[in-house]
Amino acid sequence: MSKGQRTSQPDLLPDAPNEPAGTLEALETQLKEALDRQVATAKILDVVNSSIRDPQPVFNSIVEAGQALFPKSTISIGLREGNKLILGAISGPEPAGVEAWRRRFPAPLHPETIHGHVILNGKAIDLPDVAAAQDQFRIGAGNFLASGARAVTMVPISQGGQTVGALAVLRHSIGKLQTEQFDILKTFAAQANIALDNLHLLNQMREANETLENVSKQLAKYMPPQLYRSIIAGNQQAAIESRRRKLTVFFSDIVDFSEITDQLEAEELTSLLNEYLSEMSKIAQRHGAYFDKFIGDAMMLYFGEPESLGAKEDAAACVRMAIDMQRALNDLQTGWRRKGLIDRPFQARIGINTGYCTIGNFGSNDRMDYTAIGREVNLAARLEAECDPGGILLAAETYSLVTDWLSVEEREPVQVKGFQNPIRTYAATAIYEAAARQSRIIHEEDEGYTLTVDQDRISAEAIRRLKSVISDLGD
Repeated sequence: MSKGQRTSQPDLLPDAPNEPAGTLEALETQLKEALDRQVATAKILDVVNSSIRDPQPVFNSIVEAGQALFPKSTISIGLREGNKLILGAISGPEPAGVEAWRRRFPAPLHPETIHGHVILNGKAIDLPDVAAAQDQFRIGAGNFLASGARAVTMVPISQGGQTVGALAVLRHSIGKLQTEQFDILKTFAAQANIALDNLHLLNQMREANETLENVSKQLAKYMPPQLYRSIIAGNQQAAIESRRRKLTVFFSDIVDFSEITDQLEAEELTSLLNEYLSEMSKIAQRHGAYFDKFIGDAMMLYFGEPESLGAKEDAAACVRMAIDMQRALNDLQTGWRRKGLIDRPFQARIGINTGYCTIGNFGSNDRMDYTAIGREVNLAARLEAECDPGGILLAAETYSLVTDWLSVEEREPVQVKGFQNPIRTYAATAIYEAAARQSRIIHEEDEGYTLTVDQDRISAEAIRRLKSVISDLGD
């Protein structure tokens, strides 16, 4: 809906005084008229309050109330739409007259029409004799006279202080409205203003909410879901602060990833890496991991913050997640081999450690990162580098928390950078057992080889080639 000029005071105000209430009958008439006006106003306000999303019920209520107060007149609301005038609502004593007036819309919005004068100038007008005003309104006055209107009173309707329409009372007899009648007409217009302002504010709020929702959805993809929810809930403040928490920290990366990238086109590499990270992310979310960061093909996750189930449960969740990830990656690389995307193993190393870390916002007041740091985080990263391809390597404390259900093989203590004493480590050995029971997967690995066979998928030709390779190894 286009907007015209700002509203101002009427230029042709009614000057006919009220008739004195000299008799009891006149007083009763005045009281009844006042009560009718109050009832009509209250009804419209009820509609305004219940129709904040659509002004049309308010327009309809206004013309119906006007019809009740001016039973011999036609009440209409004209609205600006660009350079045209459209009919917003109408009510009148004669259906034929109402229909005839309705057919005159849409109409050009011209300053030499009565509607144009009111809407474009934002001024009310009270014409006691339309015929006498034909020189001023040479374009529009004829339409009113042709419709049987001999007198017209019209007040502007605004939205946000801009005139967007006009409320009109078309009368069949010459004369101005009384002061009380003119005032009630302005009250009705004010109620239309409220309805339009409400709708305008609602639309602004809706647009702001849609923008905020869209931004929130985009931001949610750039930060851990737990951190996002905490910020939205108001529990996390953007302040430089930290605290100590016992975490189980997870690091992983792809073995010889740089060599794999040299074999693939950029588009193929992007697709393969995104598929891998997407699948790993689903598994991490399922187990309740906190996403710290992606660094190319590497991932850092942890358990124990912002919510902890206890050190033992956090460690178990992390190890089970790691096992699920290795199984899922095994399935992924089988599919990639079939598609010809890779011709060498696509395997991940995983290191897990449990201990007290410093966690919080680190950086500057203008740019910060929510992460975990400290000796135990560094150890998890070092264990990942020491891990066998396709394996999971645990530090001693993590193993102590899962020893009652996880099969492991203790490895030789390793000397890692940043740690004075050798670190005891444990390699998970039950990664593929459950998967083997479910889908008849054979997985064997030892020094110098790794073998994974899906008996439900392998072809006879592939078995023949495998046997040939094994036979050649024996020669």
